[in-house]
Amino acid sequence: MASIPLTLAALSTSAVPGLVVFGVREHESDDGFLSAVIVTEDDDLLVRVPRTQQAEVQQSAELLGLAALTEGPRSRLPFTAPTALGMTRAGDTRAVVTTFLDGARFAATDLTDDAILLQPLAEAIAAIHDLPLTVAQHGGLPVRSAQDLRVLATRLVDRADATRLLPETVRRRWTHVLETPDLWDFAPTMVHGSLDAESIRVEDGSITAVLGWSECGIGDPASDLAWLLAAGTEVLDGVIARYARARNSESLSHLRARAALYHELEVARWLLHGTETHDQAVIDDAVAMLDRMVGTGGALGSAFTEAVAAAPLSSEEVIALLERTPQIDDALSDTAAFEALDEDRMFGVDTDFIEPLHEDGEDAAANGSDGEDADAEHLTEQLTEPLSDEDLPGRPRP
Repeated sequence: MASIPLTLAALSTSAVPGLVVFGVREHESDDGFLSAVIVTEDDDLLVRVPRTQQAEVQQSAELLGLAALTEGPRSRLPFTAPTALGMTRAGDTRAVVTTFLDGARFAATDLTDDAILLQPLAEAIAAIHDLPLTVAQHGGLPVRSAQDLRVLATRLVDRADATRLLPETVRRRWTHVLETPDLWDFAPTMVHGSLDAESIRVEDGSITAVLGWSECGIGDPASDLAWLLAAGTEVLDGVIARYARARNSESLSHLRARAALYHELEVARWLLHGTETHDQAVIDDAVAMLDRMVGTGGALGSAFTEAVAAAPLSSEEVIALLERTPQIDDALSDTAAFEALDEDRMFGVDTDFIEPLHEDGEDAAANGSDGEDADAEHLTEQLTEPLSDEDLPGRPRP
């Protein structure tokens, strides 16, 4: 293990001509990368080598995102983003050297509704969303319309439903949100795309750096807010209220509803990851999380109800939102909830009630990799061709 940082230090001198290394130390990273911190006379640098094909694809997308953040856009951000300095071949892959941005870390669950960090979080997210759309358009980043994003979310629900492990109660809730046109009438903005607590560095109550720009592009601003629900609805509401003060945005209730949907859809992604990798532990974990959603609307149910009934909030309502604590009423007892869950499971097992997915090609679950390839090609098209309402799946349900 001691030789790995030294090897990475040698690769960094090849990636950045003229680089003089004064020292090297190990760096904690995810399992997809080998990484080390390079000490130079002026600053510390980070060198990373992907260990898997998925990590290599992620690194390529991140390099594209960082390249699109030229000097102009960076000057508009109240934090620092990494800068790519060079790369070199490393066996069958490559080593990439970037600036190393360090700072204190926090978990989303550490946040409270009166945390000092809520204000800088709102300002940082608003600053990303206020970047010109030309950053993505000229930088070759994904450009998605509101309809594109709606279709992609619908397909994700369809794929999760095809596993027959998605409770009907949860599926109906997600579908109801997706089939409510007003919620999807919004102007896409520049988004980070994979924002969460792990990608943020802080110091003295301020956000100093934001990492991980592999999914940067034009998308739904609600996607950058969804991770805050891990800390509770009060934290999300607090950040959104402050976010609204920082930029002119759409109806806050619609923004909250989509953020809640994206938060819940992460469980669908986790379920699909488990089924695609045949990891029963992951499948069981995802199913347990889905089971807990049965019988309660959760954050999504509360947000959706208010979004449908509410008009855009006034400035006075935004101020009131800062002090508001949403209440979630569980309409079912524990016994009734699990009885409903059993009925959902039985419904899923009876194939007479399961309709085929409306996608190009056959269902990936029935046709293996051919279906996955067809799905991947179709998703690629979504990045460049906005879709109309006619493209939205509209399946009748029994």
